[in-house]
Amino acid sequence: MKINLRFAPVTLALSVAAALLFGCSKDIVGEGQKPTRMYLGTSTEEEAAQMAECTSTQMNAYVVFDGDSGESIGIYNDRAQWSSDNPSVVLVSDGTTPSPDGTVYAVGTIVALRPGVATISASYLDFHAAITVDVSEMSGLRIDSDLTDIGAQLDQAFVLKAVLSEGSPEQDITASAAWRFDPATSQAYVDSATGLVHANSETGGQNLRLVARLPECDREVSTSFRVSPVQALQIDYERGADVVALPEGFSESFTVYASFADTSAPRQNVTTQMTVDEIDDDYIAATLGEDAYYVTADDRVGSGRLELSLDPLDLKITTKSWQVQDSTLIDLQLTPDDLRITYPDTGQLIATGTFDNGLVMPVTRHVSFTSADAEVLTVGGGNDTAGEVTTTNTDANVEVSASITVDDDTYEDSVTVRSYANRYAN
Repeated sequence: MKINLRFAPVTLALSVAAALLFGCSKDIVGEGQKPTRMYLGTSTEEEAAQMAECTSTQMNAYVVFDGDSGESIGIYNDRAQWSSDNPSVVLVSDGTTPSPDGTVYAVGTIVALRPGVATISASYLDFHAAITVDVSEMSGLRIDSDLTDIGAQLDQAFVLKAVLSEGSPEQDITASAAWRFDPATSQAYVDSATGLVHANSETGGQNLRLVARLPECDREVSTSFRVSPVQALQIDYERGADVVALPEGFSESFTVYASFADTSAPRQNVTTQMTVDEIDDDYIAATLGEDAYYVTADDRVGSGRLELSLDPLDLKITTKSWQVQDSTLIDLQLTPDDLRITYPDTGQLIATGTFDNGLVMPVTRHVSFTSADAEVLTVGGGNDTAGEVTTTNTDANVEVSASITVDDDTYEDSVTVRSYANRYAN
């Protein structure tokens, strides 16, 4: 059985935890049972695996026992003797010998160093097992950020992404990298394990170079930015600053940005660094998502707004005043009705509600989505992923429905999403 493996490299902390776990494999030889065979795999028996260079995963040595009570299986990583016939392509950890960058991985961890093929073997008593690992070239390695400036005294997360096999979705491998500034600087600090940058002081227009390095295969990529003073805070609203009507029980999102003197510089999203100082909580409630605030109208007619502050810079901003209305939903429409998605891309569905006072607004976060074939196509819910459509690598037409019940009345609509396979994707 051939299984594609797409795992980010194991961190040292996880490796230690895994070593402790597998080091406690239960010895069931003394319980009247005898070993009958051995096999390798990540969770089930596998004869071959595919990996991308610069990645790693935990390979397990399973020993099968037979006895009076039937068959049982134990993980014997720490008792097996591991080897690789091509360690320059794939090395396997014995739990004590450091890898090329000095990391000690858990016993049985396999690390793909560069493209090629290697056979990983393990032996226990008179039993032997092997798995062939085919390592493909990683592509599209990049630091995901279009920022040319970040604000002094503020934090900014940077994300490392890569395509692990041709045609597959881009994956976040941020935690797999070692992050640093080159040359080293006191004007900013980066967490070497997470890529989170804290800007200490302005750089006077000079760029800092941030580097993300994948240690095992010695691949790296960089991005540059300035640390600049923040000129102002700005709020972007889901429906615009002038639309203030908000029906009871429904919500709107907004995002706070820091802008710079260079008006061509992309703004920095500082929403998660904002503190809510005041809120008219008789009328509205506020919830912080991944990179946006969500304001929901309570069941009481009136007006409400928020006051927020960016504490490190002692900057404040006030939102628009939402007018909470006792209006009733009378129609629901799901768009687009011709959504087409080629794997591994994702799509977005929008549920739009019409109310009895003539207001028309997105209500995507408030509907329930149903896919006619959830094994092929799924639709996200909740604040941050509502309406996001993901598919498998299959040609299919799948009906998606959205529904919402208000005051015992149910409104629903459906569309057909067309999913297309990508012949380059595994």
